[in-house]
Amino acid sequence: MGPDKPYYQSKDQLNKAFPFKIMRYSSSEMKQPMHIHDYIQIVYVLHGVCNHQLRGKSLTASRGDIFIIAPHIEHSLSAIEDKAFEVVIVDFIPLLIQEQLKPFSDTLYPLLQHSDEDPLIPFIHHSWLHFGKNKQVFVEQLLQDIQDEFEHREVGFEPSILLNLAKLFILVDREYRKAKRKPAKQPALADQQPIDEVKRYIYDNFSQDIPLEHGAFIANMAPAYFSHLFKKETGQTFVDFVTEVRIERAMELIRRDTHTITQIGFQVGFHHLSHFIRTFKKRCGITPTEYKKTFGKNR
Repeated sequence: MGPDKPYYQSKDQLNKAFPFKIMRYSSSEMKQPMHIHDYIQIVYVLHGVCNHQLRGKSLTASRGDIFIIAPHIEHSLSAIEDKAFEVVIVDFIPLLIQEQLKPFSDTLYPLLQHSDEDPLIPFIHHSWLHFGKNKQVFVEQLLQDIQDEFEHREVGFEPSILLNLAKLFILVDREYRKAKRKPAKQPALADQQPIDEVKRYIYDNFSQDIPLEHGAFIANMAPAYFSHLFKKETGQTFVDFVTEVRIERAMELIRRDTHTITQIGFQVGFHHLSHFIRTFKKRCGITPTEYKKTFGKNR
């Protein structure tokens, strides 16, 4: 640890009687320095997109991404340009839920081992996980319940927090195990399988920011190689594929004629109406309004 990096200790940051803390943070200007702490930190992205520097890598994170930062691992969280985001940050010492997670010795339990001799514990390479759309609501409700208990501090709030925290870790464990159980493809399809995984992710999450680095992470590839392979397999660049999925979904919503053009633009992942109109016209040859007049249900 370099002398210029802040080192946060649980004895200073957490309550001694119940060494646990949860908070929400949203900002378009946030920029943490690279820092280290002797406790575990969970970072979950609720909205928007942000940058996470972790062990020398710059990672772009969006809704559904969860980071489990082990003790003594340097990292920092910051905004990307002027984009707003919201995260939930949970801090606690490993011993707090060590007993509840003993059955998960091959995945979660190593993360809770605080070791000054070997700070780079084996679990750290699994520290970034993405929850799919069907799991995000459940995860976010768990975090909300934990925060409510922590803020109101009614009788029994400590065991309630620990129970929900254990549920969250069990959900993480199952996502890892599910990934391990995926059947192996034939050698000829080895490269195509991760691309199919990324395509499915895009179809499920097109309304969110999906940077190329995120697709590369899902495919477990370096960004440059992933970009090359994605275009080879699909005939499109990653950005063009995401855009096409969004525009096709927009066309479907316009035909239903139940939302305004502005609402549809935001629903399919465009942050600015002008960008949506320009992209739609480039893809379809006409503006969304003209498309609605021609194909809308209530034309």
